[in-house]
Amino acid sequence: MDNLIIFGAKYLIFVIVLVVFVVWLKSSAKTRWQFAAAVVLAGIIALVLSKLASRLYFHHRPFVVQNIKPLILHGDNNGFVSDHTLLATTLAMAVYFYRHKVGIALLALAAVVGISRILANVHCGIDIIGGLILGVIACLAGYHLYHLAKKL
Repeated sequence: MDNLIIFGAKYLIFVIVLVVFVVWLKSSAKTRWQFAAAVVLAGIIALVLSKLASRLYFHHRPFVVQNIKPLILHGDNNGFVSDHTLLATTLAMAVYFYRHKVGIALLALAAVVGISRILANVHCGIDIIGGLILGVIACLAGYHLYHLAKKL
């Protein structure tokens, strides 16, 4: 069971990135560049939101507070927000705008990433919820900014 948790917490993010890349490759030429621009904008916004959130709120990692061993090696820095969950959610939402069914599947995988990070003792629920919320906000903002800039 620990191996499944470790995979979800550490490596599942690479599966999500691979699926996003495949969606991008299978898109039409016009959609491909729209999708890429939305993902890049959402990624930049997600990074900014993550840095801002971590400066506004500090949350200890569970292995530090509970004095337990995490399943994956991790520094004892601020756990808020979960960057893995934030990235997974941002990418999943980006795909959702272009391929709804694949996006929903990726959102489910993003939730698995978050749950795995809790089970691996490197994040608490608030860190995951923060990553999910900020990922959705970042992607919505990136998607709408792209379409706003396109109109100008």
